[in-house]
Amino acid sequence: MVCLKLTNKLVKPITETAYLNTENTNRYRPIMRFFYHKYEQAENWLYKEDVYNELKDQIEGYTIDECARDLDFLVEKMSLTTVQDTENAQTLEKFKFKNYRYQMTDYAIEIERMTIRLEEMEVKVASLEPRLFERIKLRLEQLLEVKKLSEQEIYELWTDLMQDFTNLNQSYQDFLKKFSEPKTEELMQSHLFIQHKNSLVHYLRNFIKEYISSSSEIAKILKKQTQEDTEFLMDSLISHQRKAPKIRSDFDYDYLRVVNNGKWNSLRKWFVADSDICEGDRLLNATNNIISKITKYASNLIELHGNMINRKEEYKYICHLFDNLTSLNDAHTLAGTILGVQTVRHFKGTTKLNSDSIVPTLDVNPTMIKIEPMKKTLKYETSRLPIVDKTKEKEEIFRQAQKEEERKKQILNSLIKKGHIDLTGEVSLTSEERAYILALLAKAHNGVTKDPVFGLDYSIKETNDKCKIISEDGTFYMDGMYIKIGGDING
Repeated sequence: MVCLKLTNKLVKPITETAYLNTENTNRYRPIMRFFYHKYEQAENWLYKEDVYNELKDQIEGYTIDECARDLDFLVEKMSLTTVQDTENAQTLEKFKFKNYRYQMTDYAIEIERMTIRLEEMEVKVASLEPRLFERIKLRLEQLLEVKKLSEQEIYELWTDLMQDFTNLNQSYQDFLKKFSEPKTEELMQSHLFIQHKNSLVHYLRNFIKEYISSSSEIAKILKKQTQEDTEFLMDSLISHQRKAPKIRSDFDYDYLRVVNNGKWNSLRKWFVADSDICEGDRLLNATNNIISKITKYASNLIELHGNMINRKEEYKYICHLFDNLTSLNDAHTLAGTILGVQTVRHFKGTTKLNSDSIVPTLDVNPTMIKIEPMKKTLKYETSRLPIVDKTKEKEEIFRQAQKEEERKKQILNSLIKKGHIDLTGEVSLTSEERAYILALLAKAHNGVTKDPVFGLDYSIKETNDKCKIISEDGTFYMDGMYIKIGGDING
């Protein structure tokens, strides 16, 4: 559980965003975008004249004095920084004039990047990338040998891993959000949606298939990562950052460790379920719901579209029949024949025939069914029967259940007395023993360490061998395992 901590950084106003929503935003934003484009071209320092010459033809009536005031405002709000150009001041008057050069601050650069992403949201296509699972798995496998890697290799692996995980997390959230929007709901109920239905379902099922095949392997890799390995990883990342040159002397390395730990825990929660279901399984359920919704809408549309086409000529013919009738009674008769009676009740059941041979319908004797009224106001006579004492029958059922339970325990006692179960090579088991062992494996997968029958502690150790289990109801193969009953497997 993440606890919110009110720090000075969190509550401090971000004055650098002031130019985004103010009186002269129509001038401030083009200035900042011009600075950002120049920053991308490695031109960091600009003169006032550079900005004015770029914007004078695009902003009607724009003057050099207005440009100077706009730059002063941006400097005041810490979106720009200044330095006085003394190298080109050839006279005292030019030096007094204070010819400044301007540069974007770090905050302003990130703010401009954010505004560009916001502008591109309308054309951004949300998509699911199945290949990200394979890339995450490969990088996690490399991190298993974290102590054998250099700090540079660890940093590069970490950067690529977090980039892939961020893309996966954001892409699936954006994709699912699209399906909850009213526009998408409206599109799925239109006839144009039918032609895209199959490709969309195929796209989603490929993503689900890739997740199912990769998620369990990723979860196993994350479980193998010990706390010691995680601490070594975090220490290596901090050590690499310390060796990189920093302009700021007050860089907060402790906060960097908190951020890195948070990213690692988020990745783990995505694939490993500690208590509730993991985020990946939530994604799987949501994607299955989308497929069900798509199939439902498409089926309704196809059925509606097909019915309208098939029945159009039938409706025309029925109208023609009614038009040729000469009396209202004939119209009532035709309506009863075509549309049926006004109130209809259908009864479904089976009847006993007197013969197995095929006989005409009219020769079959009628079946009499007693119908009871559903109105609560109508009462009918009910037969009153005394309460029958069934204590003996219940006791007998209980004795039989106890007897069956004792029989199963006697069969399992041989396994328990040995203190271990060796599942390597060829093993013969009764159906009760097989069910008991499978129950141990299933519960161990969920973190349970006590067996469901005797309440004894047990532990499981995987081996490199294979096991062939021969039972009364079949034969199957599984990975070799060694189960110790009543203690730790390494004890």
